[in-house]
Amino acid sequence: MSSVASLGFRRKIQQLTVVTLLGVSAVAAAEPLPRVLILGDSVYSQPATGAAQILQGRVELVFAAMRPGEVRNTTMALADLDRLLGDSKWDLIHFNFGLGDLVHRAPGMRAFRVLPRHAGGVRTTAPRQYERNLDDIVQRLRTTGAKLIWASTTPIRHSESDVFQKGSELEYNKIAAKVMAAHKVPTNDMYTYVRDLIDMTRPASHGADPFFFDRKPLYPPIVRSVLKELDLFRPVRGPVKVFLMVGGWSHIGGGVVVGSHGPKPGQNRGTLDDLVLNEETRARYRHLLDEKGAWTTRPDVWIQFDRRGPKSGALGVGYGGDRKRGIGSELAFGHVLGNHFEEQVCILKTALGLPSLTVDLRPPNSGQTGKTYKLLLEQVRDSLARLPDKFPDYTDDSGHEISGLVLNLGENDKSPPVFAEYLTMLVEDLRRDLRVPGLPVIIVGSGRGGRDAPDFPEIIAAQRAVASRAGFAGSISFVETGGFWPPEDARGAWRHPSHERWYDNAESFYRMGEAIGRATVEILPASR
Repeated sequence: MSSVASLGFRRKIQQLTVVTLLGVSAVAAAEPLPRVLILGDSVYSQPATGAAQILQGRVELVFAAMRPGEVRNTTMALADLDRLLGDSKWDLIHFNFGLGDLVHRAPGMRAFRVLPRHAGGVRTTAPRQYERNLDDIVQRLRTTGAKLIWASTTPIRHSESDVFQKGSELEYNKIAAKVMAAHKVPTNDMYTYVRDLIDMTRPASHGADPFFFDRKPLYPPIVRSVLKELDLFRPVRGPVKVFLMVGGWSHIGGGVVVGSHGPKPGQNRGTLDDLVLNEETRARYRHLLDEKGAWTTRPDVWIQFDRRGPKSGALGVGYGGDRKRGIGSELAFGHVLGNHFEEQVCILKTALGLPSLTVDLRPPNSGQTGKTYKLLLEQVRDSLARLPDKFPDYTDDSGHEISGLVLNLGENDKSPPVFAEYLTMLVEDLRRDLRVPGLPVIIVGSGRGGRDAPDFPEIIAAQRAVASRAGFAGSISFVETGGFWPPEDARGAWRHPSHERWYDNAESFYRMGEAIGRATVEILPASR
């Protein structure tokens, strides 16, 4: 490690040590996390899940579950409010009722039955009743002592079933604004957020569903309003250092983590649980546990991984493989970078399937751009444009810069000479298209099979050759990974151990990430 890199590392360790020493008594007497209740109709179920994930470790966020088949409106909410609030103490209640009041229903029936307007359906709640109900709801919520946030009703688009009237939400939002102003309740303007998010001129994607949001996330304004009202925003030291991780299965990782919240004893060798509890290895991995023995997270390192659904937040377990709990090389990579930088670190880990450089990831300079290459650029640009959505503490004032690129490719390429040619083009094209000349690049060796019997010896030779090209001197590094291949007695980490997936060995992926991180630090511009 260079002197500059060592200095950055020492500074971060000193900071962490001070925090640890000063925080011993504070941790022991730490107050429970603020509790947040989300009240609303089914529209808020999924964004509440997303908000809870983003806010993990900062607040405890709960969505008040609906009864089966329930269409929640202000009248029903008033009658059921005691159940919705429960016996818990809430620090903040984020609430909305509107779509359930605007839907048209069969008149004169005790049971709630949606009925189109052209078939005689009538609006569930008249404007004056809606105003009275909202006033009563606010007064009841005030008795809990919780802070309140009202969410305006989201836009209604074309409804093929004719159970909503487009534009009716505008009148009811005005009514709600009047009630909230009288009670001095702040508003989270979900209407404007969604209106600007979707194409209001075309029908909703699900046909009869007028409030489907084109697969766009609704949780960002909820997260920001909660953090603002509870004064939980954290200052970010910028510019944020963004690192891209690109590759196939070895890059995705499948290191097994068994315990959801913390390690479970007695697990197979090769699981992360065993690594942090085993007497022979726990000293090396104890930083992965907090003072209560739970899996730790690092708020100074953000990570995003969108395989089988988006996931982002503070660095921790759960960003590897297809399981809810798993690790790849990103975990150790993030720890090394977090220890090195004083600025915030952000890792964007892509999920591109099993790309081949000669087919789907084919670089533009080859004469034909692969569809996965285009997808990669779209993912990166979209992620950078939406940093405030994924990481609500981020602001334009802190800014960001792409600081490094990790390429873990080669296992799906057959011709080593062509692979070497295309890998060179890929580096040059990505530097150009990302607008970062001289971007530090790590080429991860395809070490599957181990040093003695590698599965891809000729691909490894090609990877080494590209990294050693004279034109790339000092800005590209090759990382050997064959030495991290799991020994035979550590290949039963999970139910279906697979040679192709490195036997899901958590230690292999963690050590790989450490090596990638150290190599990255060595070639950073400030380190040379």
